Amino acid sequence: MPKANKSSASAGTRKKNARKAAKGAGEEFNPDDLPPPQKQGMKLQRGQKKLSKAQKKALPKIKQYIPPPKPPAPPIPDPLDGLGLARTLPAELVVVLRRLGKKDDVTRRKGLEELREGWVNELVSKKDLGEDEELERELKETALLSAIPVWLHNLASLLQSPFHRSSAIQLHSDLLSIPSIKTSILESLSLALLPGSQVRDILGSWMVAALEEGRRAGGAGMKSWESSVTWSKASEEAETSSSGTERIVLSDHLGELVDYLTLSTLDPATLHDNIHPAPVSSAPAAPSPTLKKGQNVKAGKGKATAPPPLRQQASTPAPPSEDDEVVEERLARYRVGGLVGLTYLIQQLSGLPDPKLSEDLVNLIRNPGLWLALSSEQSDDTEVPTGSGVAQPPIRRAAYSLLATLIESYPDLLAEEETLRMLSDGVLGSCWLEKEGVVWETAGMAVAKFLRKWPSCWTITQKAQSRRRSAQGDVPTDAEDDDESDDGDDDGENGEDDDEAHDEEQGLEMTDDVESISGKSSKPQTSPYYANFLEFMATICPSIPHLTYPLLLVVISTLPDDLLPLVSAPSSQLQNLFSHIWAPVDSRLLSTHSLPGQQSAFQVFLQSMLDCTLYLISKCLSSEEANDNASWLVNIQLGDRVWQEGVLEFGGRGGGRRAQKGPSQEVEASLFGKAFGRISTMSASIADNLSNIVTDSLLKACFPEDASRTVLPRSSSILSALQSSSESEIIKRTTDRCVAGLYDQSVAQLNRSLSGEGLPTDVIIETLVEISKQYPQLLPRDAQNSLTSTVEQNISKISASLPSTLFANLLEAMHSTSAKPDDIQEITSNLLRTGEIDSSKRFALAQSLLGVGSSGVLSLGSLDGVASEATELALSSNATDATEAAISCLRATQYLTKDAQDEVLALVCTAIHGATERLLTGHDFSEDTLPIAAFKIFATYASEHLEEVIESDIWIRSLVSVHHVIFLLPRVPGHIASTLGKDEALAGLWDKAGQLSDDKRKIVLDRVYEALQDGIRRVEVEVDPGILIDVTLATTLGDTKAPTVVELSKVLLPPINQVADQISAHTSQASHPSLPILDPIVPYTIEVVTDHSPESNFDLVGRSQAARWAEAVVALLRADRQLVATLPALLQVALAAYQLTQDTLSIPGSSRGLYAQSASLVHLTDLIREVEGALSYALSFVDEVPSSWHNETVQTLKTGAQPEKADLLQRLLTDLKDDIMATGGDVSARSFRDVLSRHLRQSGAGDKEAEVWLNHGMSLIDKAPQLALAIIYAVKPMMLDHKSFSVAQNRLANALTSVKPTPAAVAKQGIPYIRLLIASAPPADAASVFLPQQRAIFVLRHVNSWLTADDDDEDMPEELEYRIAELETALAPIVQDLSGGHWDAIYDLVESGLEGSSLDDPTTSCLLHQSLLLLQQIRDLCQTNKALRASWTAKDIHMKLVLDLFLQCRNADSIPLTMIQDLLLDLLGDVPEKVMENASLGQLSDLIHLSSSSVIQCAAYRILSKVVKHNTLALVLEVEASVAEAEEGHTPRTIELPQDLVKIVEAGLRTEWMGDVEIHIILGQLLAWLAILDHFEDASRTLRWAYLDQLNSSKLLTEGLIPMLFAMLGVSEVGAWNFPASQYAVDEFYPELLEPEELADLTPLASHLFYRSLVTIPSALRSYYESIKSKQLSLSMLTFVSKHYSPVIISHEFETLRQPSIIKQLTDEGLNIKISQGGGATLAAAGGSSEAIASYVVDEQPMEIGIRLPAEFPLKAVDVRDLRRVGVPENKWRGWLMSVQQTITSRNGLILEALTVFKKNVSLHFEGVVECAICYSIISLTDRTLPTKPCRTCKNRFHASCLFKWFNSSHSSSCPLCRALF
Repeated sequence: MPKANKSSASAGTRKKNARKAAKGAGEEFNPDDLPPPQKQGMKLQRGQKKLSKAQKKALPKIKQYIPPPKPPAPPIPDPLDGLGLARTLPAELVVVLRRLGKKDDVTRRKGLEELREGWVNELVSKKDLGEDEELERELKETALLSAIPVWLHNLASLLQSPFHRSSAIQLHSDLLSIPSIKTSILESLSLALLPGSQVRDILGSWMVAALEEGRRAGGAGMKSWESSVTWSKASEEAETSSSGTERIVLSDHLGELVDYLTLSTLDPATLHDNIHPAPVSSAPAAPSPTLKKGQNVKAGKGKATAPPPLRQQASTPAPPSEDDEVVEERLARYRVGGLVGLTYLIQQLSGLPDPKLSEDLVNLIRNPGLWLALSSEQSDDTEVPTGSGVAQPPIRRAAYSLLATLIESYPDLLAEEETLRMLSDGVLGSCWLEKEGVVWETAGMAVAKFLRKWPSCWTITQKAQSRRRSAQGDVPTDAEDDDESDDGDDDGENGEDDDEAHDEEQGLEMTDDVESISGKSSKPQTSPYYANFLEFMATICPSIPHLTYPLLLVVISTLPDDLLPLVSAPSSQLQNLFSHIWAPVDSRLLSTHSLPGQQSAFQVFLQSMLDCTLYLISKCLSSEEANDNASWLVNIQLGDRVWQEGVLEFGGRGGGRRAQKGPSQEVEASLFGKAFGRISTMSASIADNLSNIVTDSLLKACFPEDASRTVLPRSSSILSALQSSSESEIIKRTTDRCVAGLYDQSVAQLNRSLSGEGLPTDVIIETLVEISKQYPQLLPRDAQNSLTSTVEQNISKISASLPSTLFANLLEAMHSTSAKPDDIQEITSNLLRTGEIDSSKRFALAQSLLGVGSSGVLSLGSLDGVASEATELALSSNATDATEAAISCLRATQYLTKDAQDEVLALVCTAIHGATERLLTGHDFSEDTLPIAAFKIFATYASEHLEEVIESDIWIRSLVSVHHVIFLLPRVPGHIASTLGKDEALAGLWDKAGQLSDDKRKIVLDRVYEALQDGIRRVEVEVDPGILIDVTLATTLGDTKAPTVVELSKVLLPPINQVADQISAHTSQASHPSLPILDPIVPYTIEVVTDHSPESNFDLVGRSQAARWAEAVVALLRADRQLVATLPALLQVALAAYQLTQDTLSIPGSSRGLYAQSASLVHLTDLIREVEGALSYALSFVDEVPSSWHNETVQTLKTGAQPEKADLLQRLLTDLKDDIMATGGDVSARSFRDVLSRHLRQSGAGDKEAEVWLNHGMSLIDKAPQLALAIIYAVKPMMLDHKSFSVAQNRLANALTSVKPTPAAVAKQGIPYIRLLIASAPPADAASVFLPQQRAIFVLRHVNSWLTADDDDEDMPEELEYRIAELETALAPIVQDLSGGHWDAIYDLVESGLEGSSLDDPTTSCLLHQSLLLLQQIRDLCQTNKALRASWTAKDIHMKLVLDLFLQCRNADSIPLTMIQDLLLDLLGDVPEKVMENASLGQLSDLIHLSSSSVIQCAAYRILSKVVKHNTLALVLEVEASVAEAEEGHTPRTIELPQDLVKIVEAGLRTEWMGDVEIHIILGQLLAWLAILDHFEDASRTLRWAYLDQLNSSKLLTEGLIPMLFAMLGVSEVGAWNFPASQYAVDEFYPELLEPEELADLTPLASHLFYRSLVTIPSALRSYYESIKSKQLSLSMLTFVSKHYSPVIISHEFETLRQPSIIKQLTDEGLNIKISQGGGATLAAAGGSSEAIASYVVDEQPMEIGIRLPAEFPLKAVDVRDLRRVGVPENKWRGWLMSVQQTITSRNGLILEALTVFKKNVSLHFEGVVECAICYSIISLTDRTLPTKPCRTCKNRFHASCLFKWFNSSHSSSCPLCRALF
């Protein structure tokens, strides 16, 4: 801003000048009106020297005058208190209104929300209300009407708050929508019923808030304001009469609005204090921020407003000061609102009939302080007030908007001399320093309007500056002003030398200024702001180019001649102007990149530069004296700078690097062309000069010495943009000359380029091609011939170096412009056939030639070689370029011969057929090997020649392959995500096939169905038949109606009888021997039929061809459940597959060849589920039938003739019956039983209907026993208690007793009758009676006689024993009370069946299973029948056989074997102990290790533990005898753990326990270790030590047991997780109850094993703990043991000592035991005791030792304490203590054992027994013996074990003491 108030004149001079001015104006001069004198350091008069620093400090201080404060305005009380509304309004509303007056923003926001939601919304809502609700609404309206004064009291402050403005104005608008409340509000404001300045504050705040927030809130606030105010009374009366509501007449309140706006813009602090008054009860508010020094504010009628009063009271503390940033932001908000409101007010007033402004408003506009808002820079002069717009862009933006409004509305007001001078200084002094783009959005238009309206502003500022200098008698420069101001502010801080130098410099400048004023110098005057404008162009314009550069033309057009003189020669001012204009370009400050739809910064600059230059050229041409300037502007500015730099160097970059090059990118050239055209209209000579410059500079720029700086690639685009920019003739001539020169020089440069010199070849070729296309008529003929010759001679080099597209374009351009096009065609054909060029280059060239649309360059046969070679390469490598080349060639068949075309298609079809075969068979198939190229090539050709493809058998197969890729490939597992089927070429081909005629489409579909049927039939195909069925159903071709499933079944399946015959080939084979255990309808067989079918007979899943057909049938039934009603034979096929599949699931390999043994169980399970669903749906068709249906069906079965209206179930049962009668097969019989049984249940059939079927079954017992068997099993659940069924049972029993005991009769009649009788037997848990007791006895005796019948010629059937065992099992409960030979026969049959059976022999499985069932029945009967129990004398034999069979158990891989093992486990509990003890330990160990059943493993361990206990007791005696024999000189017996168990745990050494290990392996290891630890139980010390030595020496503990337990229990170096063992009873575990399903279920067993190890072999674990090198692992193990195991072990130790028998044993002969805590205090029942004290009394003197167990026991050693020693030498005493410690620590002994050793040592010592001289103990720690081996020399006695150890360690047999030989 200019320093408007700065003056360097003295006080006298200022008074003199003021007096003259007053006299001239006719006013009275008042000296008091002058501003106060300057302070020390002000500017000196001419000739006066400045004071030194010391002199300035010596001057007296002048006190500043501070006017007294005005008395504060009386406070305005809150209406709630002042009007007593708090007592009359509802309490809830009072609470809400109180919150509106709080200072806290959150509280006020909550008050606004509650007022809106709880009160106003209900009044605004238009919904219908009830009577009570309407009454409540009226009460609320009345309350709000009374509360209006409170709302208005807080409204202004709410509208001024940025946090509440939106909510407050919206709420205010809602209140005004209520008529009664609106009337109250408007009357209060119109009639000025509010106290103080509230009306002014409310109107002003409301107007500003409506202007600012109304736009953001959707205009609701502005609409509310406009609907509530008016400007004239006449309009108000008219609107009132029409609308019925009053309005505020703003003309009556204009003074208040002006007053509000004045304060808002000039003194916002005072306005804020008025709007936010201090509470009544509080002290006056703190003083508002005062205006800064020198800031003059006018208000009212032009008088200066006094500074706000200082309100300070000593009695009350001042409120805390606010943050400066908060205050500054608030004041800026007020100023912005004031400026916006002032702009709105002026706009409204200008539209009135009488637009005259009030005096107050005029004074406000004339106030210089208002226009300080334009300033953006901080003034260095302290006497010049700082502009309010400094650091506040919103304020400056609003100020410029106000300026633009005033220029449009009241230009006369601004045209006043003083006002215009003030504005000129303000605008020109501020705008050129403005740097904010947001301000220039409004400032640009305002400045442009101002300069156009008053271009004399430049002169005004010059004259104003001259007058100021003349009036002051001094002419200081701006720099001097700044220096002087600084001197005054710094209070003379500068030194004297600086002052003197400053005076000399000032004197020189003052001299120059005086001369310029007096006219003695010709130096041109300059505006003080012109330099800022030049700097503005150089620095600020580049940062905001789009907003500032368009302004330059306006500014330059308003510059006076003295600032920009256009004389004969280019003036320095003109050159200086353009140097500043080009400064951003020279400094690279302008971006050349543009956004879409927007010019770049450089383009905006260039446009402005051209406009300004053209303006100046036209101005120069208008004067003959300035023609030289015009030439200079054209040649230098347009030719050199704009064309060469702006267009050629910086042009064409607007779209960035990725933008497509072309004329559209050459915006700079287009701009230049438009300017060039305009120049041609000004002066032809100047235009010709510019044309020459353009041509020469373009050619020079295209072919420079530095090839990297060439513009040749842009040359054609530049010329095109230049030519299209204007229709001027001079431009056309210029472009023609440039084109000819470019083509000629490009051809000349091509040879140099091919030799490696000059420009790149591709750049030259691109230029030639573009010029040839755009200007073919301008090409020189000699240059064309030279180009053809050059290309022909260098064809290989050019093709290798150029992109194919460019080379093809070159050939096309040469062909189209050449005089000999045949030569170009021959060149092209030779190039495509030659082998000198890489194949990829030739492929690309062929595609490019086809892509350019050339018809003359290529000829027939030109592409033969390329097509064949590209096809072969594409098929071998799927190369993209080769594939595209082949496709392109096939599309252009006019250039291919017939032979080449057929060769390509043959190669493609062969590859497609091979890929389709691999897809179906799965052999080496993957999507990577799929010939995608072949499919794309074929699809391209077939799309255009589809009918030819359909007529060819080879090609149509490829079309079927396309179908497989589209429909089949995405459904093949592993390729579901395949996207090849969605390829556009393949999908388009199939869609096009769908547009063929019906006959053609039928041919295609028939071939597709044929291929799918072949895929179902072939076992080589790995695709599931169900997938092929789904593909068939999903196949669509055009709008062809999809065939029904019935039609598809006829197309995809062979005749149904052929499918049935293939299934029958499998069902007729012998079944598995153990299958009768599961299904009694299956006949008994002793032959194991091994499936020796080769693998080639099965597919990948294990399906035979019949199985594939069966699964296809199931898939069809799944696709359409209604199909079974049409073709019930399909259900028969599915049921046969269902039965065989169930057999396979139960017994692997029992499908009779339908499935391979490797068939997936999951797949088979899915098949069973699908068939069950199909059967259930089929039976639902006949689930409601009349009773006569059963008779009709039975009659149909008897006659075999199906009625015409037979339903599907009748037809199905008839077909099944026919198959049973024909083959006697069990599969159809089982299907018949299942279907009939489910139908009887689902249809709700009763006894009557079941009896019909029973009678029919009984009629078939001789003719068709298999069918009769199926019927009896089907009706038995419904007929058990029916009389007819009992009659049938007796009839079958009579028939059985009538069979003769001959092998033939038994085989033909006996066995079928037994099966039928067993079929009629009730279940074991049923209450029904099977047969009368006598008849049962008779039956048993009769069938037992068959076993004893002698027939030398023929043996009885082997099946007989199994069937008799079944019969005896059913009849045993009936005859249990009758003794006789029949029981002996039963016992013998059981024994014979168990002896002759084996678990490894499947032929004996049936007999074994039934014998075990019979044995189980006998056991159960004996539990309640004493007589029978007495007669069962062979029980031990039977149970021994059971145990032997149990030892054969291994893996149960079938359901029958599992059933047998379950029976063995059930009977195992009845095996006598003596039988178990004699079991084989090796076989039991194998069971633990090899069995995969946890139940078997646990049962084997239970028996093994008993065997171990029995063997240990026997081994103790044997070892003791062996020790005695060893003392006599015999060889000692070797003591080892069983090798079978050791081998099991040794296998654990090779197991990675942290990996995935099967459960049965881990369980086997755990049980084996438990069995090993069982060997320590009840074992002698010798055995335990021997076992422990074996474990330690073999590393089984350290590398086997402990790592396994640590891995399972979570003991590791990390220690992040441990098994919570203390939650379980670690000292107890019952393996027989273990049923592990996952590894975690075995963790409690591992925890128990760890506990057993700590108790049984603590010394070994302690040694391992002490040997751990990892501190983390050691700590983890110690923590884990002490937390979970040590408390249990210690507790058990002391519980053992508390047992009465133990106490009695130890207390005999004077030994007393006390369990104490610490220092010997006896505890009565110390469960957690940690010390045992033993005392031995000798002559009433006790000897005491203490055994303390640490908390980490047994990992930490026990502490044996010497409490009291009496009468014993110290060495003996220490020996005894050592023996006690070693007994517990090293010998795995208990405290009881250690105390026993101590007791024996003490008692024997006092009996006179001498201790061993080696161990110093009387009792040996090894074998608990006395020292019995004396030395014959020294007579000392030794323990035999000690002496033996001494001999081994010393390698001699001498006495340890006297060294004599023993």
